Amino acid sequence: MKKVAIILLCLPLFVNAQNLNKQYVDKGLLRVQSNIALGIPTNTSPGTNMYLVGDLEYYVENNVSIKGSINYYLGSFGGNSDFKMNHSGFLGSNFHFKTNNNFDPYVGVFPGYAIGQLNDKVVAQSGLEPQSLNPVVLSPLISFAGGFNYYANRFFNLFINAQYVIGTHLSDVAPVSLNELKVSFGLGYHIWATKKHIGFRKPGYQKR
Repeated sequence: MKKVAIILLCLPLFVNAQNLNKQYVDKGLLRVQSNIALGIPTNTSPGTNMYLVGDLEYYVENNVSIKGSINYYLGSFGGNSDFKMNHSGFLGSNFHFKTNNNFDPYVGVFPGYAIGQLNDKVVAQSGLEPQSLNPVVLSPLISFAGGFNYYANRFFNLFINAQYVIGTHLSDVAPVSLNELKVSFGLGYHIWATKKHIGFRKPGYQKR
């Protein structure tokens, strides 16, 4: 999965930028999506984290969008996670590479935060039993994302997104890495929303 995510992060760099007049995305496009994301810790922690993710994105220009994301931690499988709680939020911007169709590749930078709580095993190993004096900690994050959207019709789009998150959980126990690679894919919905036009069809579209 890590290799697939790295390919997704690099994919937009190889997109052909010819015949730009048929590009689907443009200023005023609003898209929303909700999905399950998988997080692969890049430290020694075993297992894979699961998140319920909600995204809201608005294109302020034809190649720039502002995106906010909320990640609700559901737990971990395939191993014991270091965290009892690991929710996060991000707000940043995507740069969209120009294409001549409904394909929309992008890369982006997203500052954020994590609301985390270590599990009892990690706290016990620190020697601070029975529990930490700072059980819930707010930690800053920075992340880098890449992927693509495909606008299948005027109502919905398909997406694949990879996001590398960097941060450290700091409390009164030893620092614990928050670094992980998050991968998600699924179905998103969109609408055009400008001062002059609100609707599912792109402004200026002439039905044949």
